[in-house]
Amino acid sequence: MPGPAINKSFATTRLTTAYPHVGLFDVAERELWIARKKMGQDPARVSHAKLLAAGGGNMASAEKDRFLCFWFHHPGSKPAQAVGSVATASLSVHGYPIEWQESHLLVRLDPAWDIANRCLIKSTDTRKIDRNIDQQYAWGEHLFNQYRELKNDHPLSWHLVGPRAQDSLFYVERVE
Repeated sequence: MPGPAINKSFATTRLTTAYPHVGLFDVAERELWIARKKMGQDPARVSHAKLLAAGGGNMASAEKDRFLCFWFHHPGSKPAQAVGSVATASLSVHGYPIEWQESHLLVRLDPAWDIANRCLIKSTDTRKIDRNIDQQYAWGEHLFNQYRELKNDHPLSWHLVGPRAQDSLFYVERVE
């Protein structure tokens, strides 16, 4: 079954650390898409669903479920309120302090949602949830390595951000 169409006027596969942005990682195709920087659009505040051709409506929200969502912040950028419960006005993530003078990759972790199979995992099936977390961790690590290959002039860290602080892993890895 073919995946959802990407809105190429809003998204590109050209990875960059030049500006903060949101992104989608298609786990089936192993393809990464980030919000484009264009006039009148802040690529850090674009909804993930807007990167899909369905454009942010109900269909785009459902189609987004086949992607791992992430946010990239370059040094000095402040986290966008658009990331929902992830960022707060205190510039922390779920109450955890983050050094925003460095680059950060925040990868959404959803322990109960199997992205590859697009299905919910029962909360009682702890083995499947653990395997799912391991899979999402591996995808996050893959994304982090792609950003690391860009040879930044500043420290870069990545975080898995779950629905609650206790579901999250902060500063999974940091490179200078």
